Amino acid sequence: MSYTKTVMGAGTSAVQAAAIVGGVNATISAAGTTQGTATVLYPLGLHTVTTVTAATGVILAIGALGDETVIFNGGANTLLVYPPVGAKINNLTTNTGINLAVNTAILLKCASATQWIGILSA
Repeated sequence: MSYTKTVMGAGTSAVQAAAIVGGVNATISAAGTTQGTATVLYPLGLHTVTTVTAATGVILAIGALGDETVIFNGGANTLLVYPPVGAKINNLTTNTGINLAVNTAILLKCASATQWIGILSA
């Protein structure tokens, strides 16, 4: 993942650098109890989910090869993190969410149109 100051050091404006690097979303609420009703997150960002009602989740929007994102569960319950429709995370079944425990994070990297690689924190 690039750093904004590195991209800006190459002559890119602050606004363009933010678009390239991604944003920080510090107060996200998980929603829905299925992949189709979960809160949509866009790749290229740092996402802190602060409100997690039991059995709710987030879903990654379709990403491009190499896109990556970090999701932190700062809520009170386990967070379901779904891949984009038609994709999978690690070796889970297609369209199945991965459980993200409270106070843990996952780094997700888009390996193909149907595969995301997730690395969980301790």
